[in-house]
Amino acid sequence: MNVGEEPKARRLLEVFSRFRKLRWHHDEIVGFKPSEIRVLFFIQMGCLKEERGIPVSKISSKMHVTSPTVTPLVKSLESQGLVVRNHDQEDRRVVRVKLTEEGEKLCRDLRASQQQSFKELMEYLGPERIDQLADLLEMVFRFMEEKRKQDAGASSKRESGDDGE
Repeated sequence: MNVGEEPKARRLLEVFSRFRKLRWHHDEIVGFKPSEIRVLFFIQMGCLKEERGIPVSKISSKMHVTSPTVTPLVKSLESQGLVVRNHDQEDRRVVRVKLTEEGEKLCRDLRASQQQSFKELMEYLGPERIDQLADLLEMVFRFMEEKRKQDAGASSKRESGDDGE
């Protein structure tokens, strides 16, 4: 089946494409990269458990990226006055990061904006459609996750030279 020739598949592809182009999460965070916002939220959550601040290595682990990927984001947030970095008192190699008051306020504002957007979406769709949407998105997630696992398994077989013959 060629996706371009199948009307339902083409419609689905177009809808996904429109979401990608919409960049709906960028309206409320003008001036910040999405990755910077993610780092802010990971710092906020991490500081709930670690009062001294969250280590950069833990942020990178939670984001599934390397520490050298996170470091420039943290430095950018620091230059904007949203976070502070300090060396751990027990292990000077460890850099801990905490939100400043301005960073805390930004996180609160972003969460409030996000909650308001979801509230409006729920009012727009209504309870029945919200349940349908959540069910469908869970199914899409399970499909994509299973597909990813299958692709990873097939890839590792090809790399090991085991092509099933």
